[in-house]
Amino acid sequence: IDSNPYGVLAERNRRFVTDAGGNSLLEVRPNGAISLVATFPTIPVPPESPFNPPFGESQAVPTQVRRGPGNALYVSLLTGVPFLPGAAGIYRVVPNQPPQLFAGFTQITDFTFAPDGSGYLVQYGSGPFLSGPGALIHIARDGTRTTITMDLENPTGVTVGPDGAVYVAHRHTVPGGGEVVRVVP
Repeated sequence: IDSNPYGVLAERNRRFVTDAGGNSLLEVRPNGAISLVATFPTIPVPPESPFNPPFGESQAVPTQVRRGPGNALYVSLLTGVPFLPGAAGIYRVVPNQPPQLFAGFTQITDFTFAPDGSGYLVQYGSGPFLSGPGALIHIARDGTRTTITMDLENPTGVTVGPDGAVYVAHRHTVPGGGEVVRVVP
């Protein structure tokens, strides 16, 4: 069994857990019962890609789960090797419906919703194999994307503070250098 619990959403009487190894979203009840909510398919590596072969597909690798607009669950994807630019996305998950993908991102490690229903996400890197700078991206309620900054080094966490500023954890790969930066959009 390949299992790697990664993101957790704690709600009354249940927890939702992204399983990065199992490419799935799980529901965990207080009695320990676990049920499968959704699975996320592999992502084809285009035949014209310089990485195919040897990589014909990439794993989904779900990273975070949040409750969002429409009371749906939203799940972000990092993707796996070769971590192609544009291959990551966020799934909207509603019980008994196929998940809907909002695609075109790269290596999403975390995302959050703002009080107005818009969202922010962080991309770990911008190039294949986890290379390139990380980014903070705003997603308006109409789906419009705006890159706020690409001056981040391997960001892994994002939240919107009560002051309306966005806080990003980054530089976790630098010994003693990790930090949280405040970004005013």
